[in-house]
Amino acid sequence: MRSKTSDGVNQEAWGRLCMNYAVRSLLCRAARHGDVDPDRVSFTRTRRAARRSGRRAVGDGVSLSLGVVQAIAETLEGRVPRRRLRANLRVVRRKTSNFLVKRAEHRRWPQPTLLRLEAIRIPSPP
Repeated sequence: MRSKTSDGVNQEAWGRLCMNYAVRSLLCRAARHGDVDPDRVSFTRTRRAARRSGRRAVGDGVSLSLGVVQAIAETLEGRVPRRRLRANLRVVRRKTSNFLVKRAEHRRWPQPTLLRLEAIRIPSPP
């Protein structure tokens, strides 16, 4: 934090949290608009698009809603590749742990074959 006082640090922390929330909100809005999974939209690209569209809106006197539309369009230009399915066995290297000791056979642990939404089953209420 750049601030030297506790009030300044609090203000800066809240400012960063608010900006993170605003960028995440724009990211989810763009994903909904483009009918894309939010995991496929880049947080960094969204942050840069929001910054650019905000500057354009203030500098050119354009309305903020048009700036949001421009940011959504810019955000959806590139996609993040799909996440690979991965899982790791819960083991540690210390012998004093409650978990198994990590061995050579744990390095080639079988990876999941189902996506998260397919693997999780939530029973409906009776």
